[in-house]
Amino acid sequence: MGLKALSLNKIIYTAITILLFGCSTPLVEQSNNIFEKLDVSKIPKDTILSNSQSLKLQNGVYYRGNKPFSGYIKSLYQSTLLQSLGSYLQGKQHGITKTFFPNGELETERNYKNGNAYGRHFGFWENGKMKFDFMYFNDKREGVQKQWYVSGSPYYELIFVDDKENGMQKAWRENGKPYINYEVKDGVQYGLQKSALCYTLKDEKFR
Repeated sequence: MGLKALSLNKIIYTAITILLFGCSTPLVEQSNNIFEKLDVSKIPKDTILSNSQSLKLQNGVYYRGNKPFSGYIKSLYQSTLLQSLGSYLQGKQHGITKTFFPNGELETERNYKNGNAYGRHFGFWENGKMKFDFMYFNDKREGVQKQWYVSGSPYYELIFVDDKENGMQKAWRENGKPYINYEVKDGVQYGLQKSALCYTLKDEKFR
C-alpha cells in the first residue's frame, strides 16, 4: 500500500472518529484533569482520640481548647483496635480518612480538601470485595461512580459532571439483568429507567 493510500485511510479514519465521538474531551478525562494534589505538609503528627474531652466539634469544625485542631483524629473499637483515622487542618478534614473492620482490614478510604469531599472515595464489603468507588470535586459527584453487590456483581455505573448525571447511566439487578440503561444529554434522559436507585433488587424482588 502506497503512502497516498495510507494518508487517505488516516484521513477517513479521523473523519469517522470525529463524526462518531465529536471533538470534545471525554467526560471521564475532563473529570480527571480538574483534580490537583492535596497539600498535607502543614498537618502536624499530633494524634488525639475522637472521644477526648479536650476535643470539641462546633459548626463542623473540631477545636482543641480554643483553637481549631490540626493533626490526626482516631477512634478505637472497645478492643483498642483502630476503627478510624483521619487528618485535619484547622479543624476540618483535609487529606485521607480511613475506617477499618474489627479484623483490621480496610473498610473505606476517603479524601477531603478543607472539609469537602475531594477526589477518590472507595470502600469494601467485609468479605473483601469492592463495595463502591466514587469521585468527588468540592463535595460534588464528578466522573464515574461505581457500586457493587456484596457478591461482587456490579450494581451500578453512573457518570456525573458537576453533581449532575451526564452520559451513559447503567445499573443491574444482582442476577445480572439490566435495571437501568439510559443516556443523559443536556439534562434529558434517553433510554430505560425503571426506578430510582434507592434499593437493591435480587431476581426482581426487594431486598
